[in-house]
Amino acid sequence: MADGLPHPLVHAVAQDRDGFLWAGTWEGVVRFNGRAFTLFDRQNTQNAELAGVFRIVPEADGGVLFGTASNGIFRYYQGRWQRLGGAAARKLAVMAMLRDRHDGALWIASDQRLFRLDVTGRLGEAGAGSGLPAAEINDLEQDDAGDLLVASEAGAFRFAQGRAERWGGDWLRAGAVRALLRDGNGGWLVAGDDGVSWRHADGRVEHIVPGRRVDAVARDAHGALWMNMNTGVLLRRDPDGSLWPAPVQGAVSRALLVDREGLVWAGSTDGLYRVADGIASGMTRKDGLSSDYTRAVLQDDDGTVWVGDNNGLNRWAQGRVRHMRLGPAGAGRDTSVLALAWRDGALWVGTYDLGVFRLDRQGRVLERIRLGEGAQPLVRVVLPDADGGVWIGGSHGLALRRGGRTRHYLGGEGGQPATMVQALYRDPDGTLWIGSNDGMASLDAAGRLRRWRPDAGLPAQYAFDFLRDPDGDLWIASDRGLLRMRGGRFRVYDHRVGLPRDRLFRIIDDGAGNLWLSSNVGVFRVARAELDEIDAGKRGLLAVHVVDHSDGMPGNQCNGATMPAGWRMRDGTLLFPTSAGLAMIDPAGTGEAADRPKAPPVAFESIAVDGAQQPLEPNLRLEPGANRLAIGYAGMSFRAQGKLRYRYRLHGFDQDWVDAGGSTDAVYTRLPPGRYRLEVQAMAMPLDWTRQAGIGASSMGIDVVPALWQRPGMRALGAGLLLVGVVLIGWLRTASYRRNQHRLSRVIAERTEELSEKNRQLEVASSRLEYQASHDELTGLPNRRAGDRHLDAAVARAHARDGRLSVALLDIDHFKQINDRHGHAAGDAALQAFGGMLGGFAAGQGLFAARFGGEEFLVCMEGLPLEEAAQRMRELLLRIAGHEIALGSDVPVRCTFSAGVAGLEPGQAAHALLAQADLRLLRAKQGGRRCVVSD
Repeated sequence: MADGLPHPLVHAVAQDRDGFLWAGTWEGVVRFNGRAFTLFDRQNTQNAELAGVFRIVPEADGGVLFGTASNGIFRYYQGRWQRLGGAAARKLAVMAMLRDRHDGALWIASDQRLFRLDVTGRLGEAGAGSGLPAAEINDLEQDDAGDLLVASEAGAFRFAQGRAERWGGDWLRAGAVRALLRDGNGGWLVAGDDGVSWRHADGRVEHIVPGRRVDAVARDAHGALWMNMNTGVLLRRDPDGSLWPAPVQGAVSRALLVDREGLVWAGSTDGLYRVADGIASGMTRKDGLSSDYTRAVLQDDDGTVWVGDNNGLNRWAQGRVRHMRLGPAGAGRDTSVLALAWRDGALWVGTYDLGVFRLDRQGRVLERIRLGEGAQPLVRVVLPDADGGVWIGGSHGLALRRGGRTRHYLGGEGGQPATMVQALYRDPDGTLWIGSNDGMASLDAAGRLRRWRPDAGLPAQYAFDFLRDPDGDLWIASDRGLLRMRGGRFRVYDHRVGLPRDRLFRIIDDGAGNLWLSSNVGVFRVARAELDEIDAGKRGLLAVHVVDHSDGMPGNQCNGATMPAGWRMRDGTLLFPTSAGLAMIDPAGTGEAADRPKAPPVAFESIAVDGAQQPLEPNLRLEPGANRLAIGYAGMSFRAQGKLRYRYRLHGFDQDWVDAGGSTDAVYTRLPPGRYRLEVQAMAMPLDWTRQAGIGASSMGIDVVPALWQRPGMRALGAGLLLVGVVLIGWLRTASYRRNQHRLSRVIAERTEELSEKNRQLEVASSRLEYQASHDELTGLPNRRAGDRHLDAAVARAHARDGRLSVALLDIDHFKQINDRHGHAAGDAALQAFGGMLGGFAAGQGLFAARFGGEEFLVCMEGLPLEEAAQRMRELLLRIAGHEIALGSDVPVRCTFSAGVAGLEPGQAAHALLAQADLRLLRAKQGGRRCVVSD
């Protein structure tokens, strides 16, 4: 329910033609796109009593049928809901249903009876007098001949031509039958009170889990059977006959599905569960670790794995995990272990507050090193040398402990705190590389220290890890991406070449030509050859394979600034400490097949015109006056929804593809009349848009209807009438002038003064009307029309000069709540106060501000680059948030806003710049509001 389910018990689950997942509960039905649930219930869905949804049946045309506990059947199609049948059908308690593939009639099981609803909506009881026993019907299917198969508490029956006879013969055991399923190879799976009977196409029969009741059965692409047991367990039977319970909490219901990607979905009393094979797994406190927040890991020379976490040290050997306590006995929490190193049969351990320990293979303490008296500094890295010394890095800087004496490096200078050392690496030529929170350093064999600082050539602030190549290149994991140091120069690989995140903690070479990089959003695999191609200009983006929680990792957030923050085991398994446990990755799972994922289907989810939701139709018609169009879409891949990336293009309007990243909305404003086609493409990482086989796509036609005055015929007619009118008026005026020339000459003198006065009055009125036409009456700010004109002119000026222009779209947070709680008069007062503060800020900063409609405002910032413009908006947010607005006699309120900021790009049009800002405004609101999004 915390993820959006309206009730914890899921009765039914199904996948529709577009790929959406539907789940039925007591409190309505939800549609799932892999990221979020959309709820449909009696409170938000007109004409749909969607309570107690027991059955869901997808249809070939894209529609979906929903059977309810007491309100009959509903059908969803292209955003519209329909109730099926007349008054009698609307009272049915639907336990099973099936669309007849021959005549389109709907078979319905309800209250121990079988009904048939024909295509005209007439309902009739089909089972009466047929020989079908009066027993609860659990499932309906249709065989190859088109006959109806009925699974009931009294067994299985074939229903044809109004007569029922037992089905299954000798191979089907007696007792209740609860589910019927084709095995995909011409055979049948029958689940009931005596397990599952599997009749293969060749006549062979298998009886699986006999004597145990099975409520639902499914078969996956690997040939494994999944069974929902009445004991509440989801059981998997592999092709070799072995049985495995799946880790589903709560008691499973009858809801069971294998989707198109081979993922297993099961409903239980605790929600909806997805079971998937993955290339990663995790070790947590349930497996014996002393804490899920793991910090460092290594494998010693006899194969034992040591794991440091927030509550101490763990020893994993021979399948058993044991906590090795370092702190004093009897204390509550143990100390955090941040650093590990192995040398000469001993384990070195760096801690948060107890200094450094040296342990034997069994975890017994051989030596403890204290760095000075009193409180011990935080130790992030230890590196023992061959001569018995040990390098210790942490909050004290860097120290060398040898022969009972300590020598300090990189300590405080001029009274400043010491540099935080978090990485040490000894390369093959003996140079010691040092990573810190203030750049990096090296110490050669002769003791010469050299430093690279962020403000003196190093393109990063933090250095977290190092790796030296045989050819001499030094790889550096930093907060600005992956760095390659070659010949004293640095090459940066970051989000601009395809890395999902720039902050990297650990670099591991898998021995197969790949680097594995840990981050706060999972682990990235990058091919070395592609990095070389980037350098040679042969490639623009890296094809990064991301491994994260969706692949089986216990959490996405890998931990860093400790060492080792990752390890390659002898068998090739990669270990990474995360905030949710120790991640274990099988690199072989990211081979060629995994790097070429199938194209994810793309489905349109929503269409909104000026904020009003529209039906989902393949061709959209926009009437004159429509301003803002927002289309939501989703890639239908539940295996790794977070790894999908999108781009879209409105053919006939956009010159090129719009890179949407992970965003799932396409927004356009002020589309000119015409016919367009919106195409949306999706691809799962690793991203390579040149690989057509991996791209999923969907398109929609959009017809923007011109206003009457915009149509060519009306324009020609208007031009003709105007010409005739001009000629006629000219002739009449000339004739009138000639007839009245004498009279006008007599009175012209006395009228001159009168006309002059009227002209002066007209100029004043004209100025007033012009101001009213271009300004918002409530706030006094320029209105939408004036804002559009100003933006068009500003874009033209920016393109003609230095190109620097930024715009921001602001939306007052939760404005509807002000209206609902205090009334619309208070809402107007809040808008007036907000507009006043915005106008004053804009005037003081030399900016242009306008009210764009409702609670939305535009700020145009000429001459400001994107970063500075975003900072101005953050200053405005702080200023407005700190101001109280008095609303009559009520308690004063404070207003905040969400903002999207975009910077003008070369050749970019005003509408595209505005659409980019609008997209970022949506992200700001989706991200929790009260923030400014500029990237």
